[in-house]
Amino acid sequence: MKWSAQASIFAALLASAIGGSSAASAGSIKTSLSTSAIDIETVLASGNDPGAVQVKESSQFNFARVIELGGTSPFDATIIQTGTQNYASVYQTGSTTSAAIGQFGASNTAEATQLGNATGALLVQVGEMNKGTVSQFGRFNWAGIFQFGR
Repeated sequence: MKWSAQASIFAALLASAIGGSSAASAGSIKTSLSTSAIDIETVLASGNDPGAVQVKESSQFNFARVIELGGTSPFDATIIQTGTQNYASVYQTGSTTSAAIGQFGASNTAEATQLGNATGALLVQVGEMNKGTVSQFGRFNWAGIFQFGR
């Protein structure tokens, strides 16, 4: 299945899941959809104390997106995915941001975009087709990308 077809399925499933969104914590909105073959989770957090975001998915197809905006307290996001195809995206703005993404599957795609004074990102991917990108804008930036074939 081509990536564009998968993206279309993802968009349709995400749109149907929006009606089932619920509060994840103060200042956060969590939307998720899970079937026997697919997990989709989106978390939007904002404010001064949103708390750490953790996403764990273990279906055949896993899609996770974490968006954390603003605030002076640290933003932390952790995504762990085990499946045939995994897609993870983290977008963070704030004074201190950190993201950790671990993916284990045949096809893994991860991206992290961070804007802040101090940013840190760690991507670990184990699979046949690994793609990872980190974009950081700030004064103190750290990133590590580790990719291993099976």
